[in-house]
Amino acid sequence: MREETVHTGGKINLFLFITGRRENGYHELDTLFVRLPEPQDTLVFRPADRASGIRVVCSAPGIDLEKNTLTKSYELYARATGFAPAVDVELLKGIPHGAGLGGGSADGAEVLAWLQRQNPHPLEALELNALAARVGADVPFFLAEGASFAEGIGDILTPAESGIKGWHGVLVCPKVHVDTAWAYRAWDAENPSFSLTGKKKEDTTNRSSYQCFYGMNDFEPVVFAANPELAKLKALLIQQGADIAGMSGSGSALFGLFQDRESAGHAAEALREAEGSPSVYGPFRFEA
Repeated sequence: MREETVHTGGKINLFLFITGRRENGYHELDTLFVRLPEPQDTLVFRPADRASGIRVVCSAPGIDLEKNTLTKSYELYARATGFAPAVDVELLKGIPHGAGLGGGSADGAEVLAWLQRQNPHPLEALELNALAARVGADVPFFLAEGASFAEGIGDILTPAESGIKGWHGVLVCPKVHVDTAWAYRAWDAENPSFSLTGKKKEDTTNRSSYQCFYGMNDFEPVVFAANPELAKLKALLIQQGADIAGMSGSGSALFGLFQDRESAGHAAEALREAEGSPSVYGPFRFEA
């Protein structure tokens, strides 16, 4: 094994509907995942001089170096296959933590992909996806190519056309951390008698209807109520000409989609001057 450096981007949810609540407390979703070209995390894999095991090195605040998606991916893979090479992984965070962009899931998926490349007897695709879902609901998406429609707890994937190939994106990451578990609790409190939402939602099984849902996110009412600055940033994206704007996952990141690069560029400049000095990425072009 040699030292290897990989880069991974996060995702946005072009729409997100909560469609069910299971008896075990997990929520069922309908959502459309699309990969982001930026920002990115960097992972450096270095063979280690010991018998086996993974050691994660990361200077970013808020990362538990002993228990994280990288260590969980490694441990589950080693348990399933018996393949447990000694490796140190340096994680350089570029994807904001707690922004709803799936950075941790993307990193966990990269560990699985690295192990697959090293293993003389790699797992079959179905086995790998099942293992990835145990790491996190959206980890299988980061092992796939292109956009995916997700159901269940986000782990049942169907390849999909994003409908935004050639469009330009602007991503806004305010200095706000939204805890996903809190967001679900807040949504539950607002929907105590929930069984199925009506947004199953004008038949999302009709794939041609996806685009009419873009920018919709069932988390927005509760997250915006607790963090009104996020609602202002979404309004600013629309004011600056975004054809579609919305929040990703449970927040706090927001995205704007533009059909032309010039409009996206002007919006990015305006948002960099917004109150609270959010981090702004783009404009970037969606290639899938």
